[in-house]
Amino acid sequence: MINLRILFVLLLMLVCTPSVVTAQTTKEDTLSTHLLNEVKKYFNSDNETSFYQASAQYREYYLNREDLNSYYQGWENEILYDVNHNHFYRAMRKTMDIQRDMQQRKAEKQYYKATQLRGLIFSLRGNIPLARQYFEKALNEVDHSQPGNLVGLYMDLANIEMDTEPQEAMKHLNCAIEIIKALGAQYEYSDAIGFKTIIAYTMRDWVTVRKTYTEYMQLKERLGSDFSMTYYNYVQICKYVADGKYDEALQFTNKLTNTTDIYKFQMEIYELSGDIMKAYEMQKKYMTVKDSVNNVIMSEEMIGSANDLEHAELVKEECSKRNEYLSWGILGVAVLVALMGFTACRLRKRKYMKQLKQQNHELLIARDKAQEAERMKISFLQNMSHEIRTPLNVISGYAQIISDPKTLMTETERANMASRITHSTQNIVRIVDEILDISGKESINFIDKGDTISCNEVVRSVIEGYINKLENIQIHFDTNLKDSYKILTNRQELVKILKQLTDNALKFTKEGTVTLRCYQDELEQMVCFSIEDTGCGIKEGDEEKIFEHFYKVDAYKEGVGLGLPLARRIARQLGGNLALDSSYTGGSRFILKLPKE
Repeated sequence: MINLRILFVLLLMLVCTPSVVTAQTTKEDTLSTHLLNEVKKYFNSDNETSFYQASAQYREYYLNREDLNSYYQGWENEILYDVNHNHFYRAMRKTMDIQRDMQQRKAEKQYYKATQLRGLIFSLRGNIPLARQYFEKALNEVDHSQPGNLVGLYMDLANIEMDTEPQEAMKHLNCAIEIIKALGAQYEYSDAIGFKTIIAYTMRDWVTVRKTYTEYMQLKERLGSDFSMTYYNYVQICKYVADGKYDEALQFTNKLTNTTDIYKFQMEIYELSGDIMKAYEMQKKYMTVKDSVNNVIMSEEMIGSANDLEHAELVKEECSKRNEYLSWGILGVAVLVALMGFTACRLRKRKYMKQLKQQNHELLIARDKAQEAERMKISFLQNMSHEIRTPLNVISGYAQIISDPKTLMTETERANMASRITHSTQNIVRIVDEILDISGKESINFIDKGDTISCNEVVRSVIEGYINKLENIQIHFDTNLKDSYKILTNRQELVKILKQLTDNALKFTKEGTVTLRCYQDELEQMVCFSIEDTGCGIKEGDEEKIFEHFYKVDAYKEGVGLGLPLARRIARQLGGNLALDSSYTGGSRFILKLPKE
């Protein structure tokens, strides 16, 4: 319901508060306040250069004082700035940078912050399932002996579940309120009560809306300057709607600063008041604004991906020039040494020729990498052109038909068009998510393996997600392991691999069976997960090509060719491997091997 950019600005005000040290001098207080004010000054502006300079100075100040908490808070401000200006790709890359920095400095207590920021980015991009996964992971990572760190996570979970699971959202918010009350934080308490009013509005629980509104206004009168005005206008709208005063509620919507929220509230108010035509008009405006923002986000992410490929080209060119200069230098040294005597020349020539051979070898490697980067670039652009343009054409075409008031259609036809628009939108989000995910996995060398899981239980949970969606295909599970057999790994990443392999099996199997198996490889001391199908199989010679980025067996199937490379990358980061079983001829069989411990 509420646009999270408002919450980001509030979060900035919280995280920008520097730690107070008893022995701090007046001079240090003045400098820290100045640096904080500079960050606030440029946070809501488009002056990126000034903001990044202020942020860098803020982080350097606290790093020199060895205050890692404030240092990472300053880094978070920069990520939030990027998100607030729709630079989602840039923000996601920075979460990877901050995570690597935390690992290098062994700042274990700060790990949850990078995870939480990824959840916020995915929530703003509309990927609620991934956002929920990251928020819940952050809850497991955070130090529960510091309850204040839990408040933001519970508030984030409440925000993403407010529209779809308002009951769960209310539970998360109540957890945050209990912590806030225990801490005696009056400002944050008034903020949470305002948020509670909005969730009650989403649930259409008018009794709770009126009750929390009364408490909210009493807090405003009692707290004075310690009262949070973040949700004030939203709360007034909710109260007027609860009392059936729709005209007054509509007037208050014009006081909101976010265009998306204005149109969404007006659409709902007109719908509740029974004015369906105006509700429909507001819905069109709301969708137009939302699509415009999504287009900006998608364009920025595509530009970011292309820039990464261009950067690889520049690195290759720089490497080639450096090696060329080095080669000429070696030749010049060899000529000078020749003048100093035949014997010395022979000895030094041997030495430098060896170096030259090594440099030439490195040059060949750089050339091969450049050629591979060029191939990946071409493949990437071709796949993106097809995989994104197709669903965009579907969305554009159906949206024009639905939005045209002269078009006559049945409710069934309209619902079918809306379903196709939703499916196409999900395809675009999935493609961008795959690119971000594999980019993240390529930048790290390990994955946390802190989950003790039952192999059989995990596979069954994956299969359950497909049972009611299959028509001409049967899915089976066969295991030689006991249900009590467990391994230490990362449950989330294991499920991701199994779903990817199962999706591939179903995609290339028109009819027949897909079978998942669990067993032990006693020789290698590994646990094996196999996924086999009765589909078209992989032709000879493509056994390893299918694990290359952007390679597709069938160019007409959905996807951009990142699923299998990402799955193998995750498997190796978990200490195992993923390979195609070339001995199986009844279709395709992939075998995932993971260490027992």
